[in-house]
Amino acid sequence: MTTPEKPWLKKLTRMTDTQMWEAFDDMLNYSISLQHKKMEQSHEPIDIYRAQGFIQALKQLKYLKEEIQNAQTQK
Repeated sequence: MTTPEKPWLKKLTRMTDTQMWEAFDDMLNYSISLQHKKMEQSHEPIDIYRAQGFIQALKQLKYLKEEIQNAQTQK
């Protein structure tokens, strides 16, 4: 199943637009660090599991650019 391409996604993953990607990456890193702090301060297992899932999703977004570039080179 192929998904339709999103114009904002193309702009974000273009190699020439490094400033935008770096800002996006910085935002992801900041969000990951906030989730790590939540994990350290949590007492309930469910809160820790949620933070872990959130971190996993954020890390997948970090590697989105490489995945798209690899898919484009394989065409």
